[in-house]
Order: sequence, then C-alpha cells, then structure tokens
Amino acid sequence: MRRALTMIGILAVAGGTALVAAGVARAGATPHAAATTTHRCLRRQLTLASPSSNGALGSVGLRFTFTNRSATACRLFGFPGMRLRSHGRALPTTVIRGTSNVVPSEPERTVTLAPGGRASFFAGYSDVPTGNQHCRSSTGADVWAPNDFRSIRVHFPAMACGGRVTVSPVVPGRPAF
Repeated sequence: MRRALTMIGILAVAGGTALVAAGVARAGATPHAAATTTHRCLRRQLTLASPSSNGALGSVGLRFTFTNRSATACRLFGFPGMRLRSHGRALPTTVIRGTSNVVPSEPERTVTLAPGGRASFFAGYSDVPTGNQHCRSSTGADVWAPNDFRSIRVHFPAMACGGRVTVSPVVPGRPAF
C-alpha cells in the first residue's frame, strides 16, 4: 500500500511538472524570463515632451516627461543631463543635481518604464540676475536621459541666469508641481 501511494505521488509530481512546462512553452516564455534584467532606456526608445512650467518670485520650475515609445520595457536611474540652446547654438550651462525653491527633493531610484510608460524629472532656474550675472535667453535644450549619451532636443523659452539649472533625479509617472 505504501509503495502504491509513493508511486502515485511520483506520477502526480511528474505530471504536474509536465503540465507546467507545457504551459510555459505555450505562453512563449522561458522558465528564466522573470529573472531577466530590464535594460537601461536608450535615446531611440524615448520621447520627451516640451516641459510644463511654474514660477514665481524669480524662480522658474519645469517638469519634463519621458515616454517609452518602444515595444519593450526599459529602466532609468539617476539624474538627466541638460545643455541650454539658443537658436541652434549651445549656451554655457551648469547643471546642479539636487533641490532648489522649485525643484523638490526626490530620492534616486530605478524607474522601470513599460511600453508607453512615463517618467519625469524637475528642473529649475533663477531668472533674476545677481551681481553682474548674465541672463541669456534660450529657445530650448538638449536633454540626456540618465546614463545615455545621445540627447533629445526640446523647445521651450527660458532665461536661466548664469546658465545654472538644477535638476532632480527621474521619478515614476508624471507628478504635478
């Protein structure tokens, strides 16, 4: 009797394993699919909308939103890069990673973008000169996704005094100011 129960148990386990394997094969997945890593987002996978803005008392805040336009998920981590431009020419730009009056404190974290998913970052600058500082007018910027080397050009008017822009790390979704 004991031997018969053991044999039934072995057959049940073997049959269950075969059914699971057949289900995995039918779904087009591999047993290790869940363990694969999501790769960093590349320029060709992303679009960047012109930023929304908010400002008062000499500080201007901008919210930029990346959208994953590809058919595969990708991830972003860290701070974006930025270079202000005026009518196609690069302007001297200093990017400061951190917070300001209009850039909220955000922790660095990995943001996974499903196809069509969004991630945002905040940027801010002062439009009031201090001392003999110049406030050049810009018509947009080149923006780099974190850890990428190809920029996305986006158009928006700005007047960042001293060319100083503070940026936050990317955050999930499209948060409001």
